[in-house]
Amino acid sequence: MKTLPLGITLAYCPRGPLVADEALPDAIVALRRALGRAGRCAALLCDPEAPPSLRGPLARAGVAVALVHVQPGRTLILDPSREPEELLGAMRKKTRQYIHKAERAGVATEETTDLARFHRLLRVVGERDGFAIHSLAYLERLRDGLGDGLHTLMATVGGEDVGGLMLARMRDRAWELYGGWSGTHAEDRPFYLLKWRALQRMRQLGVTRYDMWGLTERGSEDDALAGVEQFKLGFGGEVVEFVGALETPVDRALFPLWQLVGRSRLARAAT
Repeated sequence: MKTLPLGITLAYCPRGPLVADEALPDAIVALRRALGRAGRCAALLCDPEAPPSLRGPLARAGVAVALVHVQPGRTLILDPSREPEELLGAMRKKTRQYIHKAERAGVATEETTDLARFHRLLRVVGERDGFAIHSLAYLERLRDGLGDGLHTLMATVGGEDVGGLMLARMRDRAWELYGGWSGTHAEDRPFYLLKWRALQRMRQLGVTRYDMWGLTERGSEDDALAGVEQFKLGFGGEVVEFVGALETPVDRALFPLWQLVGRSRLARAAT
């Protein structure tokens, strides 16, 4: 639940509710009714991993595509359980070459539990690329919540941390959460090898669905994000598009407050 002014709340269901696609409209309606009995809830926002084809049935149930989003609407999914040579063969030629180049250059990778070390690297990336990062305390809360399902990998060149990648793992699924490259030792291509080693680590743990967590929205003209997308696409995999964030009023008298205030707050928090 997220708090709006005057003690009013927004109910947010990231990547849920977890039901079969055909049951999604009824599930959201059931959640909406339950929240309505609790009182003071303006709206329900859901962000399920469901296909765009459900927009029609959802609209008929009074559920609309929201004007804001938090979770990526498009992403890249890989299956690390495939044989390594098969995975490499599905990659773009340059991606394979850069992975092997990093190996020859002596780039080292390791898994660490030192979140302060990862956070220092993340600060460098954020300052260079101009985006905000979460605090170390936030990462520690993630660790407390996910336990051994949180994995942090680092790439080093000559003992210098040059790349980091944090993943969340649940059963046979894994998601990239945060990471980046320091900007140094570009000629050694360390982040290519770090991604490859992360895939191999998830393979060891039985992961069959590895989510690179986000591609640009269709029609995006952001050159920086487009560059990140092309980097990800070089690893092969399947591009998957979701229905998007969905909103529905819980209390129709309070819903305008979500429209006027809540949307803008959520949009700022998601950037």
